[in-house]
Amino acid sequence: MDMILLVALDAVITGAILWMAGKVTAVHLNFSHTVIAAGAASLVSLIPSFGWPLSIIILFYLLKQFSDADIWPDIILLVLVSQLILFAVGTALSEVSITVS
Repeated sequence: MDMILLVALDAVITGAILWMAGKVTAVHLNFSHTVIAAGAASLVSLIPSFGWPLSIIILFYLLKQFSDADIWPDIILLVLVSQLILFAVGTALSEVSITVS
């Protein structure tokens, strides 16, 4: 049950970041399409040993199908910008400390 929740949460968060990156890079994607692509990549990444490289291939393939954009430079730039946004958000959140009294 925990794994299903983590995959769903990963799909929604990564989908939202991909959607935001699409706005920055002018690649037209629906939010639902980015969630589907991120969810499929997240599920495939659970396969031991070769799931991670396969998930990247599936992510690029689905983004290509949903957007009709070129792989180079559009989709690659979209994924790079989304990873930069994710890094910035992760760095900002790592500085936040929660104190429970």
